[in-house]
Amino acid sequence: MRTAIIGAGAAGCFCAIELKRRRPEAVVDVYEAGSKPLAKVAITGGGRCNLTNSFAGINSLKEAYPRGDKLLKKVFSVFDNKDTWKWFENEGVNLVLQDDQCVFPASQDASLRRS
Repeated sequence: MRTAIIGAGAAGCFCAIELKRRRPEAVVDVYEAGSKPLAKVAITGGGRCNLTNSFAGINSLKEAYPRGDKLLKKVFSVFDNKDTWKWFENEGVNLVLQDDQCVFPASQDASLRRS
C-alpha cells in the first residue's frame, strides 16, 4: 500500500504515524507546502503547544463549538480528548492540565524533543 498525505500539520503527521504503526509495510509520503512541518503546532498556546482541553464545565459541544458541534460529536465518539491525552503520554510526553482546562506538555515548550 502506498499513501500520500497532503499536509504536515498535526492531523497529517498523526495520520502518518498511526498508519505506519497499523500497517508497517505501507509506504507513506507526507507533503507540505510550507517550509516547515508542524509549524502551526509550534506556535499554539504561545509556543507551548496547546494539545487539548479537559472539557470540564462544558455541558454540550455546542457551547464550545457552535458551528462544528455535530461533526465533533462524531469525531469524539472515535477519538476524544482523553484518547489524545493517553496518546501523548504513551509517546513519552508528560502533560499538565491548567486552571483554564487547557492541556499542555509539562515542559511548556512545543519545540522540545524527546531524548
